[in-house]
Amino acid sequence: MSDTAIGRTLQALSAPGSAYAHTFDASPMLDLSVGEARYSLPTEVREELGSAVARISDFGYADPAGDAGLRATYLDTLAEGRRDDLGVLVTGGGKEAAWLAIRYLLHQRPHGSVLVPQPGWEPYGLWLDAIGRTRVGYDPVAVAADPEALRDVITSASRKPALLVLNYPHNPTGVGVDQPTMDALIGIAVECGLGVVSDEVYRTFSDQPGLAVHAPAFDPDRHVVVDSCSKWLAVAGLRVGFLAAAPQLVRDLTLYRSTYASCTSTVAQRAVHTLIESPAARHWLTAVRGRASASRLALAAALARWEIDVVSSGGLYLWCRVPEARPVAEHDRSGVLARVTGGAGFGAPGFFRICPARAGLEPAAAAAAVARTLAGDDA
Repeated sequence: MSDTAIGRTLQALSAPGSAYAHTFDASPMLDLSVGEARYSLPTEVREELGSAVARISDFGYADPAGDAGLRATYLDTLAEGRRDDLGVLVTGGGKEAAWLAIRYLLHQRPHGSVLVPQPGWEPYGLWLDAIGRTRVGYDPVAVAADPEALRDVITSASRKPALLVLNYPHNPTGVGVDQPTMDALIGIAVECGLGVVSDEVYRTFSDQPGLAVHAPAFDPDRHVVVDSCSKWLAVAGLRVGFLAAAPQLVRDLTLYRSTYASCTSTVAQRAVHTLIESPAARHWLTAVRGRASASRLALAAALARWEIDVVSSGGLYLWCRVPEARPVAEHDRSGVLARVTGGAGFGAPGFFRICPARAGLEPAAAAAAVARTLAGDDA
């Protein structure tokens, strides 16, 4: 018998507009598509990482839940020492953490639909469609502006929702929420009996991040926070993520994870622990966040000169509308093109996402490259 989940996923990935199936050619392009901050580590930080890894004496299997010191340090960072009812699982990146959280909470809730942001990160829909769970899209921008809009979505859903997926700061629109708004969203979810997965991988790139664990109604037995060092520490290649929830839930997922992954890389965990605790790394990351914000603002201004509408921005992203009139003539396409992420994969054709968090980005040149790309329908 064929595995319908795999078959449905492969079918979705082969559909036009799927960002995860996009094939890039070999021509030189300015890459503004991958959602990560790309800045080189300074020498001092690289030396610290090298020294920390060199001190590892045992490369055998590590604790399947993750290094105890790293988990404690992360929990202190996330909850500021205010929660004693949380456990932490270290995963192979934020994507795995999100997948585990969603699958586990749906295991506990075998019936009901799932509320997901639309536009939203493509894997949410891929996973839910693969297992045959109904998804109900909600506007993350409208909900951020007025949490009561979430209640309206819940009560009007044709199939009673069982799970709410939050993602603030949001991919792809960049919209974030402050703590009172997050408090209200968690409160509504509790009133309506929903489980919650709060995907907070971009929280350190928000001016006012609302954290689910700080919400008074947050219940770690039915609410899960997922996080990622890819975004937070600008080290996507280390593939270290975190899942924070009730200790028993973490134990269950650690046991389940052991069937397909023995542990998360010892080297990667040591590197991440060093980055979190290093004063030099914290200084560098503060600068990275400042540079990413400045690049985002500067590129938005440069795009406006090409009459390209930036609908929203925040975190690492600019969310733009594809203009009806192409901004440059065909004979101007001799320069560099830009690789951007089309909106179809997010459920929003007619839009595209840009990640300008790149070292050495020249806003005027980047905007011109985007304009050339749009002129040729390559977005």
